[in-house]
Amino acid sequence: MALIRVSARVNPIQLRRAQKALGAKTTSETLQRALDLVTEKAAHDRIIQRYSGVGNPDAFGEDH
Repeated sequence: MALIRVSARVNPIQLRRAQKALGAKTTSETLQRALDLVTEKAAHDRIIQRYSGVGNPDAFGEDH
């Protein structure tokens, strides 16, 4: 996969906190790990919602 160069303004304190929390050594690694984490969480949330019934119109119907 080819990487792209981006320019962004970020809070340096928040970046350092994220870098420490993710165990990343560089800004690029921090951003990549954060993006990986967000996309994995979104996929996980979709699976949970799909199989839990939460959000379905009849999720709290009298049959349950």
